[in-house]
Amino acid sequence: MRCGIYVRVSTDDQRDNGYSIDSQLRMIKEYCDKNEYDIMDVYNDAGHSGKDLMRPEMQRLLKDIKAKKIDKLIAIKVDRLTRNNYDGFWLLNYCEEHDVKIELILEPYDVSTANGEMIFGMNLVFGQRERKEISARTKRAMEEMALEHIHPSKAPYGYIRNKETGYLEIEPIEAQVVKEIFELCKQRHSTRGIATIMRDNNAYLSQGKWKSDRIYKILTNSIYIGVFEYGKYRRKSQDILKVNNYCEPIIDIETWNITRKNLEKNKHPNYGEHIHLFTGIIKCPNCGNILSSTNSFKHSGTPKQKTYYHLTCKNPNCKSKGLHYSSDKIEKRLGRILNELTRYMYERKNEIIVCNSNRSKELKEIDKAIDKLKL
Repeated sequence: MRCGIYVRVSTDDQRDNGYSIDSQLRMIKEYCDKNEYDIMDVYNDAGHSGKDLMRPEMQRLLKDIKAKKIDKLIAIKVDRLTRNNYDGFWLLNYCEEHDVKIELILEPYDVSTANGEMIFGMNLVFGQRERKEISARTKRAMEEMALEHIHPSKAPYGYIRNKETGYLEIEPIEAQVVKEIFELCKQRHSTRGIATIMRDNNAYLSQGKWKSDRIYKILTNSIYIGVFEYGKYRRKSQDILKVNNYCEPIIDIETWNITRKNLEKNKHPNYGEHIHLFTGIIKCPNCGNILSSTNSFKHSGTPKQKTYYHLTCKNPNCKSKGLHYSSDKIEKRLGRILNELTRYMYERKNEIIVCNSNRSKELKEIDKAIDKLKL
């Protein structure tokens, strides 16, 4: 009997349950030897969450199941395969369709029977609940650390994280660069212009390059006035946890307020009137910098002018500087590629992980956004 072994562990799983990769492999190999199963391959998704099936080894497993390379799928528990109720039943049906039987050595029930499928579903529900509880506990722990001024992640540029206390401390060289960046912003320099100055001056940077998005991230990070915003990039504005007096500030509040006004003034006057679909996404084919959104106008013999939207590279050292790429042409070509990709995926429908969202309100909002883009 040909079998495939699937093992998975995340940091939280190993800490809370003790299911290390080695222990899973040892238990499954003993089980296979006892039942005289031939192990064809091991699928190891170490460090990946079980919230969905979009894991590299899980995707390889699905392809091997379809290719009839295995007869049995062996794991220690159903939550190793997935912690999502919908994905679990999808996987079960997928295996049944390709004559592959799932065996869970710590949950010894026959999933091919009605009672076994019911227990399988119950374990999926408990696994999904546990995943959400683990996520909630992690968030609470991170918030508690932030409230105690113990930085829960990598220190931002300009600071170092004390290894013993976890508090942020000023890094003198980087802090001086931060001050220069804010001073240049006070003088009404754009983020792109500041990035150019930083590169020309060889401003200290441990890794990466000085680019406009890095400058913008520094200028909009309130940590430099001693205020930590936990969840700023992942949470809704009303759910962001703000901690005052979090660390020693590098920038005074007056400088911070002036730079807020200058950043607002530097915004493109057309922002908000047109949706620039490709802003911050498409890179220059020559230098690799993010292309900037711009527009031009043309009168066609009528009082009403027509607006054309473009992408252009503003890197002064790039040979493509000044060239304009039509947003409409890019959109049409992207549309053709997506249509071809969709047809290709539907021809191989068994490999598609179908959207499991049934929240009608969210779907209606998505439909409205699509309609708006078509106007």
